[in-house]
Amino acid sequence: MKKVSTILMTLVMLCVMLCGATTAAHAEETVKISIDEWIGWQSLLDANGGLKTAPDSINAKNGINVEYVVMNDATTSSAALISGDLQGAGYTVNRYAFLQAKFDEAGLKVVMPYITNFSNGGDGIIAKSDILTLKDLVGRKVAVPKFSEAQTLVEWLLNNSDLTADEKAQVRADMVYFETADDTAKAFFSGSVDAAATWEPYLTQAASSTDSRVLFDTSMSTNLILDGIVFRKDFVDSHEDFIVKLMDGSFEAASMYKHVFENVKQMPMFELMADDEIVDMANGADLATCAQNVKLLKETAVQMYADMAEVWIVVGETAYPAKAADAFDSKFAEKLLTKYPAAAETTADALTEEQKVTLIESPESLLSYTADIKFDLNSTTIKESSYAQLDEFVKVAKILDGVYIQLEGNAAKRADGVTDQMIIEFSEARAQSVKDYFVANGIDANRIVVVGNGDFKPLNEENLAAAENRRTEFYFKTIRGY
Repeated sequence: MKKVSTILMTLVMLCVMLCGATTAAHAEETVKISIDEWIGWQSLLDANGGLKTAPDSINAKNGINVEYVVMNDATTSSAALISGDLQGAGYTVNRYAFLQAKFDEAGLKVVMPYITNFSNGGDGIIAKSDILTLKDLVGRKVAVPKFSEAQTLVEWLLNNSDLTADEKAQVRADMVYFETADDTAKAFFSGSVDAAATWEPYLTQAASSTDSRVLFDTSMSTNLILDGIVFRKDFVDSHEDFIVKLMDGSFEAASMYKHVFENVKQMPMFELMADDEIVDMANGADLATCAQNVKLLKETAVQMYADMAEVWIVVGETAYPAKAADAFDSKFAEKLLTKYPAAAETTADALTEEQKVTLIESPESLLSYTADIKFDLNSTTIKESSYAQLDEFVKVAKILDGVYIQLEGNAAKRADGVTDQMIIEFSEARAQSVKDYFVANGIDANRIVVVGNGDFKPLNEENLAAAENRRTEFYFKTIRGY
């Protein structure tokens, strides 16, 4: 009996040792993730203590081991993700929508559970000083880095503009394609093109010149270029705890952004850069908080994926807008919300009356639309039949989250006895109803300026009672408009 007990005790101890060894091996398992040389990945590196997990790093404390592999070519990194050499890879949502067809062809399911950062002024379109709106690009030469995020930015604006099909076709026909955003900027400043899709520092250079300007940059739309980590779905399903710990570490390290540079300098591009140069680059990209992740992964990133898939289809590539619904997973960020609660939402600065007048008079309208919003007869109540059209404008307003929205109400010929003041107030009240709809659907009221034109700006001057004169006009104006 004693001999049997001794054997059992030995077996138990052996089991404990083996289980402990297995747990330790799992804790030390190295997860490989590719990233390109972009400042937006810095919080990941700060949590890791560099490209490889440092013993005293946040990730080491959390019990995960990560190796970040620098790969600037998405073709190479996506191939490594498919082969299993990588478990994750950093891409923009724009690029993710493009690569989905490649992953599908390989039979690989992927998911993006973490948005690390978003471009906030670091990318945009520079143009000659006489180009004030997107419509002004018609008939002009536009330099575009082919198959880049900058190209998708231009194409998204075209897709969501009120340009006619012929005008859009003309802009695309006049595009001049280059390899990189540096090349497009050089072509612009040499005078060989009229506008260029590029990035910093060329945006600042154009803004400081007397004969050029920034037509658009991502401070006007912080949702257009989102960066995140795409993981193999089979890895995520078997390593949910790892995903949470990776995100936890990155959120914890966010305070080091723009202050600690030793970790990001392990990437070759940053190695010899001065600290202030790195800060300048970081000023064009904001880190996404935990709360922002939940909202982005549930709503905005899904919309951007679908929009960008449509963009890739327009330029002749294979993409799947319908796959947007399954491309993201917010449950990991949701698990961390109690640790990283949402900060109070910020609102746009309210315009003074003087600023409103200047904005209204400014011709610098990035995008403009004319819509026939239906109202009940002699009423300011919007008919439900117009909700779908208004929702499209709300969608654009949410993406262009850094611009002001000018809503103008216009009336057809007034009835007898209606004074100028009465018709102006009536058209303004209808525009106010549209503003109320926007605000009810999540648009900051401070971004919206309402104008009543009465019947003084008819589209059809031959027939003042024509239906097209009874319209609502939408102008998306940049902050430079005042």
